[in-house]
Amino acid sequence: MKIAEASVLLVTCIVLFSGHGVFSFSYDYSATMECLAAPKRAQYGGGMIGFNQRTNGSTLSSELGVSNDGLHNTTLSLKTVKLEKGNLYTFSAWVQISNGSESETVAVAFKASNGELVHGGETMAKQGCWSLLKGGIVAEFTGVVEILLMSKAMEIRVDNVSLQPFTAKEWRSHQDKSIDKVIRINRVVFIAVVYLSLVNLIQVRKKKVSFKVTYANGTAADGALILILQTKSGFPFGCGMNHYIVTDEAYRQWFASRFKVTSFTNEMKWYSTEKTRGVENYTVADAMVNFAEQNGISIRGHNVFWDNRVMQPKWVKDLPPAELMKAATRRLNSVVSRYAGRLIGWDVMNENLHFRFFEDKLGENASSMFYSMAYHLDPSMTLFMNEYNTIENSKDHTATACKYKEELEKILSFPGNAGLKAAIGLEGHFRDPKPNIAFMRSALDILGTMGLPIWLTEVDVGGGPDQAHNLEDILREGYSHPAVEGIIIFGGPIAAGFKCMTLANYDFEPTPVGEVVDKLINEWKSGRRQVRTDSRGMSEILLFHGDYRVKVSHRLINSSKSINFKVTKETENITVLLQFDA
Repeated sequence: MKIAEASVLLVTCIVLFSGHGVFSFSYDYSATMECLAAPKRAQYGGGMIGFNQRTNGSTLSSELGVSNDGLHNTTLSLKTVKLEKGNLYTFSAWVQISNGSESETVAVAFKASNGELVHGGETMAKQGCWSLLKGGIVAEFTGVVEILLMSKAMEIRVDNVSLQPFTAKEWRSHQDKSIDKVIRINRVVFIAVVYLSLVNLIQVRKKKVSFKVTYANGTAADGALILILQTKSGFPFGCGMNHYIVTDEAYRQWFASRFKVTSFTNEMKWYSTEKTRGVENYTVADAMVNFAEQNGISIRGHNVFWDNRVMQPKWVKDLPPAELMKAATRRLNSVVSRYAGRLIGWDVMNENLHFRFFEDKLGENASSMFYSMAYHLDPSMTLFMNEYNTIENSKDHTATACKYKEELEKILSFPGNAGLKAAIGLEGHFRDPKPNIAFMRSALDILGTMGLPIWLTEVDVGGGPDQAHNLEDILREGYSHPAVEGIIIFGGPIAAGFKCMTLANYDFEPTPVGEVVDKLINEWKSGRRQVRTDSRGMSEILLFHGDYRVKVSHRLINSSKSINFKVTKETENITVLLQFDA
């Protein structure tokens, strides 16, 4: 299949089948998260473990008894291996359970010699079929660890295990190559009783663009100078914004000069717009929306509801169910209608894996119901489920990638939600001294199988001497992952009250963290480029996705030609045709 043909199929697939089926990449991760009759081959041939092609999937050992983390009662020891400090390790295994419930969580952990457990990921395993467990670890010491599988199930069976080491240099090289390379995408879609498997080729962040320049008579213009200017990035890399933007001119200039996408930190939330029951005040939010629109900044709506009781307006917390439903319906209709056509997405329900205020009050389908209401109120809007610790904290078992996937699938299966434009929102509040980038990648891989846009929505990093370095690692991992379609960081100038992750001092000069952000903004765009045509009047160049203005001139004629064009991952290979008028 040619690239051009594949691109056409990709566009058709997105238009017709968005939100359905299985979506995966040949990006060193599995093509499915489904439960299979037989396990697939071990990744990397098993890597350091070499536990591959065990035809019977035999249980190695099962210890029944409470494990060290207090959450599991069955522990399966796989192997003892030596880790090297600073290396990143990807883990995968095919697992199933038996002699217990039909399905149960199976987790991987790395046990150090001092007894400390480092959790690396988990999956939902079933009886009678094989589920893929993915995870990873960044070694913070050189030493021996025991690889354990843990579950509440009575017995764990495992097959085709892999642990693959990478140096930090190798990992970075993989990220950089991912940005440039062409990847395979297999999308399996279901129509009536017919399965279609479409294989497509796209480039993750860049695309080759060809220029053909001719004179007025149609002959090739050899040696024509082509000046290329990227006017807008095709990848949304933005920053959270707060109410200081309304009054602080320095903050306004600082923000508008860097970012073209944002979420408001608090100003659209229910507790900000309706502090007193029945008295709505959108003054600040409206002013922020106006500023964003005047400066070409797209806005993700954050949020319609927050499932945490603590984060409700005071008057909402103790409303009886009928009154809560009435108030919530009015809230949703008000805020979604007010900003219809002015936003690129909404966080409809925030953090509904960690909290369940509305579920406890209104029933188990409360979140699904609110998504349905938002969808029918604004059918073209992208609706996010926004959650924390899915990519940033392997110790938090509440919002793992598998549980996130299960909850979002529940929302999408709710009656009336079939056409809903869903997206995955991952907050990314990293607080560990060293982020587990290998675990982050495994979580993105798992959620990538849903075929939905993934955004990192509130990325920030805890303070400390490595804050800037850690942020760069996280942003590079997100940007290089094919399933990620947008990143918003939650930081800003100290003058605007951003103390957790400060990007600029009181004089709006960049902090070390701010320097990382500025560096990546510049690195992830083509900027100004120039090329010359050959004897055929042709020239090729690899450009980041985005909007471009190009001007062509020639030293032999007093004439120039300009044109605007877009580079996107969905379109066919681009050839820009330029012809001089004289």
